Amino acid sequence: MRTQIAFYFLVLCAAVPAPLPAQATDCNDPYGSPKANAVAEQQWENKSSPVYVDATNLARDLGTRGIKVECIRRSKEEHLFEGQKGAAWFKTNQGSFEVWFLPDAKAAAIVFAKVTARPAPTFLRSGSSELFIQHENIVFHVSQGDQTLAANLQRALQQP
Repeated sequence: MRTQIAFYFLVLCAAVPAPLPAQATDCNDPYGSPKANAVAEQQWENKSSPVYVDATNLARDLGTRGIKVECIRRSKEEHLFEGQKGAAWFKTNQGSFEVWFLPDAKAAAIVFAKVTARPAPTFLRSGSSELFIQHENIVFHVSQGDQTLAANLQRALQQP
């Protein structure tokens, strides 16, 4: 009897996956409520973002270029521009940023020109500098003037 119980216990332990190390906590918005963070995580995990595949592919591409993506979430900047496919928030080993996905490189160039024009649109101002990088059909939005992160992203995107 004890042998059977021990056997079932071992089978149960092997069948139940170990919890992932604090990844979800690391990806929480420090200014968001626990409920909002849980919803954001669930929305991403449910693949309900219109740019889920694009963002996942970008994360894989950045990883091969030396920028390790720790997590991705739906972005609050998802509907800023007409024709925008969507947006995603990335947390990497080098910092966090938003990525706006546009239908093509021409649309991205138009958006990039709009947001880098002086003065910057008020919806992008937060009292600190905002940095933008265009790459193909996407625009990276690096907040808080993180010039090191922006330079690392630019360098990584220039790699073949």
